[in-house]
Amino acid sequence: MNADWTRASTCYRREFSLNLPSSANTIYRSANNMSPLWAGSVLFSPGSSDGDFPSQDVIVVGDAQTDQYVLAGAVTCIRSQTYFTLKKRNTRFVCIEVVQPSVADEGEPEEIIVLTGNDWRMLLIEYAERVAERLQLPSFESRENLYGYCSWYYHFENVTEELFLSDVKSIMARPELPFSRGIAQVDAGYFPYHGDWLERKQTWPSTLSEVARRVSESGLIPGIWVAPMIASSASRVFREHPEWFVCGKDGQVLLFSGWSSPPDHQWACLDGSHPDALTYVAEVFRSMWDWGFRYFKLDALGYGLADGMRYDSTETPVSAFRTVMRKIREVIPHAHILACSAPFLPVLGFVDSCRIGCDTGTHWDSDYSPKNCDRHPGRPGIANAWHDTIANWWMVDRWYRADPDVVMARQNKANYTIGEARISAVASILTGIVFTSDNLNLVDQDRLHILRVASACRMQEPLPLDWNPDRWPNVFGGKIDGKPAVAFVNDCETELTFRFEDYGLPSMVTELLNGYGPVCDYITVPSHDAALVRG
Repeated sequence: MNADWTRASTCYRREFSLNLPSSANTIYRSANNMSPLWAGSVLFSPGSSDGDFPSQDVIVVGDAQTDQYVLAGAVTCIRSQTYFTLKKRNTRFVCIEVVQPSVADEGEPEEIIVLTGNDWRMLLIEYAERVAERLQLPSFESRENLYGYCSWYYHFENVTEELFLSDVKSIMARPELPFSRGIAQVDAGYFPYHGDWLERKQTWPSTLSEVARRVSESGLIPGIWVAPMIASSASRVFREHPEWFVCGKDGQVLLFSGWSSPPDHQWACLDGSHPDALTYVAEVFRSMWDWGFRYFKLDALGYGLADGMRYDSTETPVSAFRTVMRKIREVIPHAHILACSAPFLPVLGFVDSCRIGCDTGTHWDSDYSPKNCDRHPGRPGIANAWHDTIANWWMVDRWYRADPDVVMARQNKANYTIGEARISAVASILTGIVFTSDNLNLVDQDRLHILRVASACRMQEPLPLDWNPDRWPNVFGGKIDGKPAVAFVNDCETELTFRFEDYGLPSMVTELLNGYGPVCDYITVPSHDAALVRG
């Protein structure tokens, strides 16, 4: 078959040389959203082979023997995302190539920063802080945990008004838990089709304003799920206004596979440059605010970056995306906005929280097939959610509240161990966002203990303490209530023993997550389990 080759479009493409020792062999690579593209640890060694090693938004390369590292990172993302590629030639790190696909070859590029230092972790922290300063991101309060309930991981798309309000009652029946003073957010399931956000299914007989009122009167903050960048091909809004969506070169609306079941599974991507589409977005969020919702989980945001034909041909996928996000923030300036499935840099300044890892799940690993290769790192599950979250640990409290997804604690409708539930809880302890999808009246006491500890503890300024290439870290350190604290996470297949002196702890500490109390000198953590100690 003859391939129909075409000339690739020209874009901004530059490279800068590296002057690292020949022994340099460590790479940290990043994804520009919550779902990494590559299996394995984001910190890795490529071995002796030559090759090209891609990263998105930011990359760190260096030499662990001499502690010399170089970071290159995108600062702005106004019209284009930034992609980095480390090039290794003749067994040496030679250069880093920078590509910005939506910027012309001689156009004004997005800003890039290059940093050098002797600790790759500190470089990532400095990068995050420099970006926040350059973009003048709004300050936010993060000392207190953010608590809430989300219906998704118990009822998924089958949530009904009756089930949702029943779970709200279960939350209020546990006044000793801070969830009774937090958010109650209905997830996908209230609308007939994606895009028809102001309509509701028959399983929601009351108006959404009535549902929000009942949640508010119970003492909780009403929250709701919306995917503003998409509409299903089965939706009324798509049928009546196909001109609001991104098209291909043939003028036909582009349809992408979504994660919903037929007939709601083919998704069109909103054209943020179309004025009538923006008017609709404003109507949706203004209506929901008027109904009483104060917390908004915006999902499937990455679909808004679809490449194609837009109403305004001068707009790029990124600039059109940012136009929609700006409009939403203008309409609901005082709401708490959580971004999910979002590109990290384009949402900066528009959201309060951002998911930094993939969806969790009711399994440790949701792939049931016999394992003979690495799993896709974005597939839902406790293990992937944990790894994806710690891959982006340096974002925590620097760009936004970093959301690790809900704590999976319950024993019913679950296929994970109590140890794996503790690992799920550690992610919330590191980030300060503690959500549950459980009906708290049905959770056993030992599982409730996990939720209590996750709710009561917050590790400030968490830092990985034992991260070596080609593996995930097992230890994070920081402070809880002003005292030194360390989380030990064993995601391996055998037990691990940790000595406290190796991590700057006193010989006697208090273990919190398992409820062990005082522990001396060391702790042994079983496979797929975790412990949290405080000095």
